[in-house]
Amino acid sequence: MIKFWLMVLALCLPVAAHAADVQVDCSGASAAPVVGNLAQLNDMRFAPGTRILFKRGVTCHGSFVPSADSSGTAAAPIVVSSYGDASAGRAVIAAGCRDAEVDADQALTNRARTAQGRSPYRSLCRSDGGPVARAAIHLRNLEYWEIEGLELTNDGLSDGPRVGLLVQLENFGAGHHYHVRDLYVHHVRGMPKDADGLPYKETGGILFNITRPEAAQRKTWFDDVLVEHSEIFHVDAIGLSTRSAWMCRAGGAPCGDYPPYKGKPVPASAAADYTPSTRVVFRNNHIHDIGGDGIVVRTAVQPLVEANLLHDIWMRAAGNSAGAWAINTDGARFQYNEIHHVRYQEPWEPGDGMAFDADLGTRDTQVVHNYSHDNGGGFMLFCACDKDGLGNPSLSTGTLVENNLSVNDGRRVIVFAGSQGAVVRGNLILNTQPGLISPAAENTGMGSKNAGEIRDNVFYHGANAGTLWRAMKSELRHDDIRWSGNHFYGYPDRAEFQSAQFFTGDSANTIQPAASFDPDATAAAWLTSTSFKERSYQR
Repeated sequence: MIKFWLMVLALCLPVAAHAADVQVDCSGASAAPVVGNLAQLNDMRFAPGTRILFKRGVTCHGSFVPSADSSGTAAAPIVVSSYGDASAGRAVIAAGCRDAEVDADQALTNRARTAQGRSPYRSLCRSDGGPVARAAIHLRNLEYWEIEGLELTNDGLSDGPRVGLLVQLENFGAGHHYHVRDLYVHHVRGMPKDADGLPYKETGGILFNITRPEAAQRKTWFDDVLVEHSEIFHVDAIGLSTRSAWMCRAGGAPCGDYPPYKGKPVPASAAADYTPSTRVVFRNNHIHDIGGDGIVVRTAVQPLVEANLLHDIWMRAAGNSAGAWAINTDGARFQYNEIHHVRYQEPWEPGDGMAFDADLGTRDTQVVHNYSHDNGGGFMLFCACDKDGLGNPSLSTGTLVENNLSVNDGRRVIVFAGSQGAVVRGNLILNTQPGLISPAAENTGMGSKNAGEIRDNVFYHGANAGTLWRAMKSELRHDDIRWSGNHFYGYPDRAEFQSAQFFTGDSANTIQPAASFDPDATAAAWLTSTSFKERSYQR
């Protein structure tokens, strides 16, 4: 009798896949051993070294959620890729509607744009049945996975808690090696605002998320996250992001933003929670038509965000959003990125809409050799305008913004909403649109101290209408923001430079007419000196 029940139990266990190729063809045209649908695939346990190959040109409907104990190893990661005729197109996992229009060239979606350039969410669904799927691919408490070459969608006729690729850890310890290459993630209908206990910033294209419903769990973090050569298009709300509930520390972002402290008192012991993810790299990705933020790095140490192309950001979401930014992170480096047409939504004040942001709880952020242009809210935001949940102010310390090119970034170029020791140095800031005033800097007066050095930059306004400050509150003083060695072309109001609100540092600033400066030649020289075309996004 015991043997009988052991046999029954064995039959009920997931099928074990040895380190071999597992082919998946959801068209119904292939016989066993080819796997015919995602339900069968989800019942399998994958050994290290397994390759899971989806047939090109075929759509699998549903979600790929690998079973527990399906981790690879450092020597033998599990690989998800494709097989078959390359001319057939990508293999697709469609977690949302089964009946959908095809928009291979993105023309159907782009037709929904308004005259102002924004677009509402344009679903491709003709009909939408069944429960909302959390993600097209959902890895939970697994490690050593590589995913490449697929197309992921998670569409719907209404907003929902959807993601394209979701990698989630909880009570796990260190999760290693998540490499994502050449994915096309599009039409993910997430949430433009918080709903049903789920933050809208946990929906979107690709999300690495560490959750923690209970306080008494193991510290958990990601190690070795790489997302490169991928495209994320028309998703709500976030393009590409890391998040972690192990984020509480003195001077950090608010502890109460996440469980287990959300809506509860934060104990003093939570100051020791902080556990950042390591070796995070987001490189050479094209991210566009995003409801909210483009790229967000949260609770990490020395992440690298480089050579990405982001545009048409903050198209729909109800909350403040920016192009690429860090929060609660140490040593983030943003380099050789191009960011343009981040929208600015007027109801929000002071609002974001910037290309870059060193936000709450950041330390030693570097924003260098980037090209920012035509962003509705401006170029750079420093934000430390909150509390850490432990009784201390949030900080944004040691940010370096150096040798960037900003062209026609609107509303204001640099925003101080709380900073400690920021340095804005050696940047080329050009305004060639006559109707665009775009003051050089803004002090938001949000109750946070601002300390910054604006040094050795070039500010150019081609219409000779440049201004220094956007006045948020007339009583604000800018004592801790010092201007040294800057060159202003087309800033005619010399009274601004002599007012009690302008504090010169250790070297004089110069003021000259716009006609004495050649913006085109100077921008071309910047592109050459930085090798930007060679080191930025490559298709």
